[in-house]
Amino acid sequence: VSGQVVDGQAYPGRGFPVNPGDIVITEIMVDPTPVVALPAKEYLELHNRGSDTVCLKGWRLSDGKSNSLFPDVSIMPGGWLIVCPVADTALFSAYGLTAGLRSFPALTNEGKTIFIRDESLKLIHGVKYTSDWYGNVLKSNGGWSLEMVDVAYPFHEEGNWKASVSPSGGTPGARNSVAGINRDTFFQGIESVFPVDSLTVELRFSESVSDLCNMKESISIDGTVISAIAANDPLFMSFSLSLGEALVKKKVYTLRAGREVRDFAGNGMIVNEFRFGLPEFARSGDVLFNELLFNPWPGEPDFAEFYNCSEKIINLSDLFLFSVRDESSDTSSLVPVSAENHCLLPRYNIVITSSKSILEERFTSSVPENITEVSSLPSMPDAGGHLVLVHRFLEKIDEVYYDEKMHFPLLGGFEGISLEKVNPCAPSIDRSQWHSASETSGWGTPGAPNSVMLEDQGSDESVIFSSTKITPDNDGNEDLLLIDLNLKNPESVVSIIIFDEAGRFVSKLGDNLLAGPAASVVWDGTGSDGRLLETGIYVFLITSFDRTGKTGRWKKVCTVIR
Repeated sequence: VSGQVVDGQAYPGRGFPVNPGDIVITEIMVDPTPVVALPAKEYLELHNRGSDTVCLKGWRLSDGKSNSLFPDVSIMPGGWLIVCPVADTALFSAYGLTAGLRSFPALTNEGKTIFIRDESLKLIHGVKYTSDWYGNVLKSNGGWSLEMVDVAYPFHEEGNWKASVSPSGGTPGARNSVAGINRDTFFQGIESVFPVDSLTVELRFSESVSDLCNMKESISIDGTVISAIAANDPLFMSFSLSLGEALVKKKVYTLRAGREVRDFAGNGMIVNEFRFGLPEFARSGDVLFNELLFNPWPGEPDFAEFYNCSEKIINLSDLFLFSVRDESSDTSSLVPVSAENHCLLPRYNIVITSSKSILEERFTSSVPENITEVSSLPSMPDAGGHLVLVHRFLEKIDEVYYDEKMHFPLLGGFEGISLEKVNPCAPSIDRSQWHSASETSGWGTPGAPNSVMLEDQGSDESVIFSSTKITPDNDGNEDLLLIDLNLKNPESVVSIIIFDEAGRFVSKLGDNLLAGPAASVVWDGTGSDGRLLETGIYVFLITSFDRTGKTGRWKKVCTVIR
C-alpha cells in the first residue's frame, strides 16, 4: 500500500461493525484524457462519513463482474482515500492517502455500477453512474471527474453528482469542488413489479432500499405467501420475491409494501402498491392504437398511445412499432414499446414518446404513470403515415393509416393537436373512429381517457349546471360553477355567452370551442374584465353546431350571491 503515511503519521484501523453509508464513493474519474491537470489515469475516491477509523482490509471493490480486494489501509473519520490501479499508486500518493488495487475495474465512459462491500460481503455503498451526470458536453469528453454534492445523502443519486469545477479537473483526496446541500427528502417508492414466471416476481424501487431481504412480512400480494426475498442488484433497488403458490393468468394482483420499507435516508414511500399480473402473448386485435400526435409544435415530441382491449395482461417489452414507407414493410427500424418488462393491464393504455417530461408539461390532462420514454420513435410524417404494431415474433397486432384529413376540418390548423379514437377498441383502420382531440382537453390526452370517447354521461340533458347559484367568496363552498356539456358528438363546437338581467353582455366563456362529445367548463363569477360580478341573476346562452349542420341552443340561469 502506498500513500498510507500522510503528514508523517500512520493510521491504524479498528475492528467494529460498519453500516451502509459510513464509507462512500464520492468521486469518479472515468475518462482522464484529455488531461486538465491530474494524472491521465482512472481513479475513485472514498470518504469516511463516520466517527471512527475504518480498516478496509478484506473489503471488495466490484463492478458486478470482477472483485478487487483492498489492502490493509484505514481511513480516518472525515478522511478520504484515493483508489486506483496498483501501477498508478505513485502518481496519486502526492494528492493524499492512496490504495492501489491489483485488479481495478475499468470505468466505462458511458456508465457503470460500482460498489464496495465489507469483509462479510455486506453492501456499504454503491453508485450507478452515467455520462448524463456531467451535465456538460465538453466535460463529458474527458479530463473531468464526477463528484458527489452532498455526502450526507450518499444513496441519493438524483442531482447529487456533478462534473468537477476544480481547475485541476478533479479533487482526489480532498473536499469536492461541488460540495453543497442536496437533501434527500423524497422516496418515490415502487417503480415496477413484474412476474418473471408464475412463482417469481421482480420488485424494483426508485432508490436503494434498506434491509428488505429481512422484511418478508412487509411485502404482501393479495394473500399469496412470499417464501423468500433476494436482492437482484448490489444497490438494493431490485429484488426477487419467491412465491409459495403460483400466479394464475388473467388475474390482476396488487403488491403492497409496508410503511417500514424506506430508503437509506429514512424516507417513506409515495407509491407503496402496484398492480400486475402474469403476462400472455398478444394476438391480433388485443392491443390497438388509441391516440396519435404526428404534427407537434416545434421542439415538442410525437407520441403514440395504445389500449389493451383484451382480458389479457400484456408484456410491453414484447411489442414493437415501425413505420411503413412506400408500402414496403421494412421492420429494420423496429422500436420497442418498452425497454423494460412492464405489465399492460386490461382496459389500460400506454403512451410512448421521446420526451416524457415535455409531454407532461405540454398536456395538462396527461397521466404520467401511463407514459414511457423511448430513445426514438419511428418516422411519423406531419402529412400522414402508416404505423404497424407487432409482437416480437413479427405477428401483426394492429396498424393505422393516418393523415391531416382525419382532423376536424373547421380547425384553423392541426399543429400540436392529437388524433383520438372515439371507441378505443374499434378497428384502427376505420377512419371514422378518429377525431381531433378537444380544445377543452388541451388538444390531447396522453395516458388519460380520450376526450372524444363516447361514454354514458348518466343523463339525457345536453347542458348541466352544477348549481343554480354561486357564492364566490373563496370559502370552498359553491365558489365555482361547473358546466357539463353532454353533446355526444366528437365534432361539437360550442360558444357560451353570459348576460346580466338587462340583457347586457357580461362575459364569454367559449367562442367556437371544440368541446367534443363531453366537456366541462368552469366559471368563477367574473366578467370579461376579470372582476367579480355583483350580486344578481345572470343568463347563459349556450350554442353548438357540428359540420353535419346539426345545431343546439340552450339558455340557463345562475345567481351570483356576494
